[in-house]
Amino acid sequence: MELRQLKYFLAVADARSFVSAANNLYISRQAVSKAISQLETELGVELFVRDSSGAFLTPAGLMFYDRIRSSVMELEQVRSEMQRYGARYHQRVRLAFSLGVLQHYEPALQEFRMEQGNLALEYRECPDSACLELLREHEADLAICAGEVEQDQEFAVQVLDRSPYGILLQENESLAAMESLELKDLNWIPLAGLQDGAMENLRRKYGLHLQYVGYDLYRLFSLTLSGQCAMVIPKSMQPRSIRGLQWLPLEGVEPWVLCGVCLRSLENNVLYHTTIDELQTKVFGAASVSQQTQKGEKPFAYI
Repeated sequence: MELRQLKYFLAVADARSFVSAANNLYISRQAVSKAISQLETELGVELFVRDSSGAFLTPAGLMFYDRIRSSVMELEQVRSEMQRYGARYHQRVRLAFSLGVLQHYEPALQEFRMEQGNLALEYRECPDSACLELLREHEADLAICAGEVEQDQEFAVQVLDRSPYGILLQENESLAAMESLELKDLNWIPLAGLQDGAMENLRRKYGLHLQYVGYDLYRLFSLTLSGQCAMVIPKSMQPRSIRGLQWLPLEGVEPWVLCGVCLRSLENNVLYHTTIDELQTKVFGAASVSQQTQKGEKPFAYI
């Protein structure tokens, strides 16, 4: 049993809903459901009765709720005390971001750093493969990676966001009048894209040919704005502060996935694990473009 699973269980029991609990925890419903299923399998009992009106505790669930609630609250109290104790010392957390991703989260990172007076946040942007290599070499504590990351014995992976792919092009381009595009519509259009793992997978799977690739987003935006090409880009990364560009969804293409990845060995370090957990929920969970859209908030824009 993990403390995370127990917290998810209490959240569902209190909210009487998997969806509401997931929203309160700033994680996906699937993550909550998976944690509860694992907990039920380990205990050998059903903890909830699920129906269209919500999720309700079974008799075994009620007994489990009564037994663990005070223990979890005590553990949370211990965590708070340890954080206050740790505030006397200077913590350092190193973050690695996939190309183009950092700017979504930098405002929230700055706010989080101000809240944690003893915390030094260091971050860099690099290709996906380099992000994972920094983790393996213990040169980064948490990586925010675009593209699917296999969850195995080495990495702990949490999906932060899923965003549809589309084409960024000039507003006066004839294709801009369309509501969406299919892959066959791109055969004759010069295309640009980020030189990263997620884009490489997209190119291989769908046979896309990119005339312009690189690490500099703003160079690619400038090429697109000048009409030299259209750019393949996830919706959550489109520049909202650059006028004259329009984003059109691509039909039949699997979504872009953003994952938070850390080494499982960090889970043995209480201080780091607490900080990483708070970063995942307060910064990356709360700043997820898909969650902001559901709440009616305006996503972070490029500036």
